[in-house]
Amino acid sequence: MGEIIRSYNWATSSVGPVDSWPQSLKTALSIILHSKFPMFLFWGKHLTCFYNDAYRPSLGDNGKHPSALGMPGEEVWPETWADIKPLIDSVLAGEGGTWSENQLLPIFRNGRMEDVYWTFSYSPVADESGKPCAVFVTCTETTGMVKTMTELKESKNLLEFAIDATELGVWDYNPRTNKFTGNVRLKEWFGLSPVCEIDLSHAIEVMAKKDQQRVTKAISDALVYELGGKYDIEYTIIHPATGFERMVRAKGKVWFTEDHEAYRFNGTLQDVTEQVAAQAQLEEIAEKMQLAINAGNLGSYELIFETGEIVATPQYKLHLGMATTEPLTFTKLVSLILPLDQEKVQRAVQTAVDQHTTFHADYRVTASDGSIRWVRAAGNPVYDDQDRAVKMVGVTLDITEQNEFAEALSKQVNERTVELQRSNDDLMQFAHVTSHDLKEPIRKIRIFAGRIQNELSAVLPEKGLRYLEKIQHASSRVMQMIEGILTYSEVNATKPEIEKIDLNKVIEDVETDLELMIHEKKATIRKVVLPEIEGTRVLLYQLFYNIMNNALKFSKENENAEIGITFQYLGDRVPAVEIAVADNGIGFDNEYQSRIFTTFARLNSKDSYEGSGLGLALCKKIVERHHGTIRASGQPGEGSVFHITLPLVQG
Repeated sequence: MGEIIRSYNWATSSVGPVDSWPQSLKTALSIILHSKFPMFLFWGKHLTCFYNDAYRPSLGDNGKHPSALGMPGEEVWPETWADIKPLIDSVLAGEGGTWSENQLLPIFRNGRMEDVYWTFSYSPVADESGKPCAVFVTCTETTGMVKTMTELKESKNLLEFAIDATELGVWDYNPRTNKFTGNVRLKEWFGLSPVCEIDLSHAIEVMAKKDQQRVTKAISDALVYELGGKYDIEYTIIHPATGFERMVRAKGKVWFTEDHEAYRFNGTLQDVTEQVAAQAQLEEIAEKMQLAINAGNLGSYELIFETGEIVATPQYKLHLGMATTEPLTFTKLVSLILPLDQEKVQRAVQTAVDQHTTFHADYRVTASDGSIRWVRAAGNPVYDDQDRAVKMVGVTLDITEQNEFAEALSKQVNERTVELQRSNDDLMQFAHVTSHDLKEPIRKIRIFAGRIQNELSAVLPEKGLRYLEKIQHASSRVMQMIEGILTYSEVNATKPEIEKIDLNKVIEDVETDLELMIHEKKATIRKVVLPEIEGTRVLLYQLFYNIMNNALKFSKENENAEIGITFQYLGDRVPAVEIAVADNGIGFDNEYQSRIFTTFARLNSKDSYEGSGLGLALCKKIVERHHGTIRASGQPGEGSVFHITLPLVQG
C-alpha cells in the first residue's frame, strides 16, 4: 500500500500533491503503513480514504480495492454510510473515540452483498492546531468468529436438548477435591440436596449395598492412567426418602495431565430400569415373535458367512420353491436366483455388512416346478468382538401375489394418469374461460359508468362524479388484478417474466389499494422519485404492499401515521439500489431483527394486531427471488426502517 500511495496522482485529488500534505497526515499514514493490524483513515473535509496492507483482505478479492484509495468515504461505503457516518461526525465534533464490537455492517464485495461483522474503534486525528481533522480507524473483521460462536451456541443448545430429550443425568467429578457436580435430574435420582458440589461418599451411600464396593473399585480403576481412563458400569440407586430403586448405567471418561495425573472425570447416567425389566421378558418375547413369524407365513434364516451354510426354517425353503428337507447353502441360493437379480442380492448383502445396516432385497427365484416366484428378504449382520461379520439373521416373505397385484395396479394407475392429465388440461382451459368471464362484468361496469359520466355529467352533483371516478378506477384495478393473478399463476409453474418496472407506479398502486386505511390512520406518505428496475411486477407490488400495510397497521394510537420512502444507488460500479421505507409506528427491539422475517413469527399479540405472520416472510422470499437482501432496524416506540437492496438488472 505504501508503493500504491506513492505512485498515486494526488494532485487530482481533494488532498492535493504529497509535498503539500500536512505533517499530521504524514504521521498518521506512517503509523498505518507500518502496522500489521488492519487500519483505515478518513481524512479531511471529504473523508478521503487511506488503508494499509493488513486491511486489504476485508475489501474482498473482487471488491473495493484499489479503487477505494483516495476516494471520498461516502462513495466507497454507500451501503454502510448511514451507519458509520454518525460515528465519524461524533469523533470530528470532539466527542471522543468510539468502540463497536461484532457489529453487523453488510458490504458489497466479491461481486455481491455480504453480511460482514466488525470490531472497530474510531479515534480523532488532530491537525497542527490541535483540532480533529480526520478519523483513525482500527478494525478487524470478526465474521468468522461470530459465525463460529453462533455455531458453538447452537451446538451447546443441541447438546443440552439431546441430554434433556434422552433423560440423562450428567456428572462432573474432581478427583483432587473428591467432589462432583451434577444436573438436576441426577440429584433427584440420588435424593441429594441441590448444592453446587457433592462429596463422592454421599453418592456412594445411596447405592445398593451389593453395588457399593464394585462401583468404588470401578472408579479407582478408571483413575489409573495405564488402564485407559474408561468407566462403564451398571448399579442400583435406592432413593433415601422414598426407597424407590432405580437401575442406572454410568459411562464416563477420565482426563489426565501430561504427568498422567487425573484432573477431571465426567460422564452421563442413564436410567435403564425399564431395559433391565425388559431383558427378563426376552424369552417370552422371543417365543411370541416366533408365533408371529409362523402366523405371518414368514420364513427365517441364519447365513453363516465362514461356511456359507444357511440354517433355514421349512417356510423359507417353501418360499424358494424347494423341498423342505433339501440342504441349503448360499451357493445353492444364488443358483436359484434369476441371473438379473443375483448381483443385486450379493451387493445388498455386502453393503449391509460393510455399513452395519439392515439387508433388504426383493428377488426372483426359479422354483423346482419351473415357475418364477418373488421373495422379499431382510436381515441384520451379527459381528464378533473384533467387529467381524460372522452371520446374517433375518426373515423372508413370498410376495409373488403382491407383485402380480402391483403390476395390475400399475397398469390402472397409468390409465388413470392419462385421465388426470386430460382433466388437468380441461381445468387449465376452464381457468382461461373463467378469467374471461370475470373480466366481462368488470368491463360492463366500466362501460356503463363511463356512459353515466358522459351522458349525465351535467345533472350529477360533483360528489356523484367523484364517486363515478372512484368506481372507474376501482374497476380498472380489479381488471389489472385479475390479469396479474392469472399471469402470475401461469408463470409460477415456470420462470416468472422479468420486465422493466417503474417503482413509482407500484407505490401509487399500493397507495390506491390502501386508500381507506391511509385515511383511517390519517397517514402522510412522503416519497422521492424512484428508479426503474427489472423484476416481476406482481411480486414487487406484493413486497411494497406488505411493508406499507405493516407500517399502517402498527402505527401508534392517537398519532398520525407517517411513511417515508427514499433510495440510494450503491455506487456507480454497483448495479443495485437500496430503498428505505421508514415509519413512525410502534417499532420493535433490534434483537428481533432476523426473527421478524421468520414464517409465522409475531412480536405482538394477535389480539391487538391482526395478521397471519406470513407478510414479512413473504417479503424476504420475494427479495431473495430478485437476488436482493432485506433487513430491518427499529426502536420500541420510535418506528422502524426496512432497507431493501435490489439489483437494477436481473441476471
